[in-house]
Amino acid sequence: MKQISAFDLDHTLVSSNSSILFYRYLISKGFYRHISLLRTALYSLRHHFLNLSLTMLHEKVFEKFLKGAPLSLVQEEVSQFLKKDFYRFLYYPTFERLRRAQHQGHHTVILSNGPSFIVGPIAEYLEVNEWYSSHYAVNNEGNFETVESILLGEGKAHCINQMTEKLDITPDYVTAYSDSDLDLPFLQSAGTPVAANPNTKLLKVSRKNAWEII
Repeated sequence: MKQISAFDLDHTLVSSNSSILFYRYLISKGFYRHISLLRTALYSLRHHFLNLSLTMLHEKVFEKFLKGAPLSLVQEEVSQFLKKDFYRFLYYPTFERLRRAQHQGHHTVILSNGPSFIVGPIAEYLEVNEWYSSHYAVNNEGNFETVESILLGEGKAHCINQMTEKLDITPDYVTAYSDSDLDLPFLQSAGTPVAANPNTKLLKVSRKNAWEII
């Protein structure tokens, strides 16, 4: 019977936020000024402490840093970013689970709130079978135009349900890994939820439900 191993990306497979890591790389290349880090830090603080939703966070960051930028240029820079020893950013307890699942023939998938232009290349870099993410649309000239869709916990759970139906298996054959309580619908859609590098809220839920913590 086929098994699914499904992974969140940021703070789960990657020890930090992949978009922020890429943004810092762009600063090092001179695309943005170091002072712009203050704005991203402010957005992050508002998200974590002042109820700025993930959707609004995406929209604000998109408007400030990506709208109008050519997708082709961003894709090339993502490629160069991944070539710069990206393995040093991985959270190895979870990465080891990914490699074990791949060795055992599981259907491996990344489900990430991050944008597709970075999640897709990372998924290819890690050689997973499938991936889903948020998506930023481009116009006819190939420049970023709008935030088209945001993948949240409920959406990740829906993806799992679709995959189990396609593979004709039950949730008992699914293992899900995430760091965040925002992914509870995703974790609860799996027969085996695993808290990977969990935040405080997920750690509490995991201990209450006797979920594995890595």
